[in-house]
Amino acid sequence: MFGYMTTDYNTVEMKEEKEVEAEGDDLMGLLFHFLDEWLFVFSADAFFIPRKIVITEFDKENFKIKSIGYGEEFDIKKHPQGTEVKAITYSNMQIYDKEGQHEVFVIIDI
Repeated sequence: MFGYMTTDYNTVEMKEEKEVEAEGDDLMGLLFHFLDEWLFVFSADAFFIPRKIVITEFDKENFKIKSIGYGEEFDIKKHPQGTEVKAITYSNMQIYDKEGQHEVFVIIDI
């Protein structure tokens, strides 16, 4: 998602950190809210763009997740502007969580 927001992700330095928590009613809801919370951090919290996000807690039974993002404030002079991400969608969302295969597919509204 953040790779769409800047065309050169390597320009993002890990100067600050932000914490994000999310909950859902199922795995898809959890994924949606997790991504939506990170999008909110970018949109409402001084345009914070993480270079790295670390999952610190993941409760698969109760559908809760905690994470820390390491990055900095988005600066158009430093970070080449990419495409604005408007929203996360449930459209065609897929989660593969089998032994040896853990993948997610999410369509974002740009």
